[in-house]
This record gives sequence, structure tokens and C-alpha cells, in this order.
Amino acid sequence: MNLDTALTLVFMVMASLLVATMASKRAFRSSPLFFAYVCFDLAATAAGLAIYLDVGLSMRYWSIFLFGIAGDFLLYFCVLAELGKNLLRINRNALPRWQLATWIFAGAAVLIFALSRWTAEPGRSWLSNMYLFGMRATAIVQFAGFLALISWSSLRKLRWPERELQIATGLGINVFAWFLVALLHAWWTSGPAYHWLDQGGQAVQLIALAYWLHFFLISAPREDPARKSAEECDSQRSRDESKMVSRRDLARGVPPR
Repeated sequence: MNLDTALTLVFMVMASLLVATMASKRAFRSSPLFFAYVCFDLAATAAGLAIYLDVGLSMRYWSIFLFGIAGDFLLYFCVLAELGKNLLRINRNALPRWQLATWIFAGAAVLIFALSRWTAEPGRSWLSNMYLFGMRATAIVQFAGFLALISWSSLRKLRWPERELQIATGLGINVFAWFLVALLHAWWTSGPAYHWLDQGGQAVQLIALAYWLHFFLISAPREDPARKSAEECDSQRSRDESKMVSRRDLARGVPPR
């Protein structure tokens, strides 16, 4: 067994433990998109490893690999949106101002793209260069999205609850590592160093998984399945407040609206 296979197997074991822990504590009720994000990465990794062990680096393997990258990319931004939505729900008096987050994201992405190296390597094929550029662009956009979420919440002075803070911290560790790997690939485009960078990114990904696993296993409380969702609680609270206002108006002789 080589190091790549070993890292993949460790990832699958840790991701399976995280999924099982979140399911047992019903954490998927409050963070369904993050739960789906972990499940998708686990399923895509398992499928890719099974195909690789069966037929090697075939077209089937690369199809699963590209599908996994695309799904991870989309679900990652869904998780960022879920974190932002939860922050606004907890900080009830804060206005969304999604335009601010969009401008921060665009500015960060343009700046990082401008500072990155985009020259094609003469020793690599056209397809190989496109693969490098695609992986680098994906890492940059994901890192810019994370910076946008953090900057937006800081400018809005939003309070971060423990669960959302732990999820965001793990995401930050992961995307920053792969962002560095993507930038360093521009300088080490071949040879052992190129492969070591990928293995380093996988190792940091395991650290992020261990971080999440520790939180959900040790610190996160088990969610009551009978408890109403946060949206239902907020809706009920708003209805109760409206009833109280109506009663006060009637007591003062104000006609109902």
C-alpha cells in the first residue's frame, strides 16, 4: 500500500466517523448542507478509490474525479451560504446586505487571481496545463469565498455561535492549505515535490476532519429530535409578539389593523 492509498483510506475512516457522529447527535438538522458536503466527499472518494484499485487511472476514474471536484465546489459554497444564513438568524437585528459579501468576494478573487502565476509550462501538455489552471482557479475561488464570509461577518460585527465557528474554522484550515498547494504547484510543476504538495494537502485535510470530529464527538450537544427548528421557533416568536401588540392596542382603544 502506497502513501496515497493510505491517506485516502484514513480520510474515508475519519469521514465515516464524522458522518456517524453527526447522525447520532442529529446535527444534520441544524447543518444539513455541511452534513451533505461531508457525505458527498466520502462517497466520491470511496468510488474513486474503488475504480482506481480495479482498473487504475482509466477514463472512469477521471470521470469520478472531475465529478467529485465539481460537487465539492458547489456544496462548499452551499455550506458558506448556510453559515451566513445561520449567522443572520442568530443575530436577529442584523440586515443581510448580501451585496457587501458579493463585492468582498469579487474583490478578493480578482486580487488573488492577479497575484497568481498563469503562464503555461512548456514541459507539460495542453491538457495537463488546463488541469493545473483549473485546480488553481478552484482553490482560489474557494479561498476567496471563505475570506468574503469572514470579512462580511467582521464588518457586520456578527456573533458566531460555537457550531458555526467550528465548521468555519475547519473549512478555513482546509481551503487555505489547498490554496497554498495550488500556488506552490506553479513553482514545482513536476517531480517528487509536486506530488509531495498534494500529499501535504491531503494531510491537512485529515487535520480539518479530526478537528470537526473532535467537536461533534466531544463538545457538540445531541439535538432533540422533537425540538422545533430554529425557523419554526422564530416564526412562532414573531406570531406571539404580534398577538401581544394587538392586545395592547385593543387595551388602549386602538382599532385592530
